[in-house]
Amino acid sequence: MNDIFADGIRSIAVANGVARIELLQLRRGESKNKLDPEVVGVLMLPVAALKDFSAQLASTVQKLNEAAKARSEEASTEAVQSALENL
Repeated sequence: MNDIFADGIRSIAVANGVARIELLQLRRGESKNKLDPEVVGVLMLPVAALKDFSAQLASTVQKLNEAAKARSEEASTEAVQSALENL
């Protein structure tokens, strides 16, 4: 099995019942001070699997957002408690 890290997606195309998702990585270009996007792989899924794949991604994003909100609320509560203790 090969693991591929992707910074993003370049494009998604559907043909002959297959979704092709081009994966990008940011890599140093000729100018060492600049990162350029480069296609590093193509994820291919049958269109029938694309709906479930999308639903799993959406669920993961929702869980990440909920966790971030909980951490933010916790930090806010701690800041209030600390301020009250310093009165």
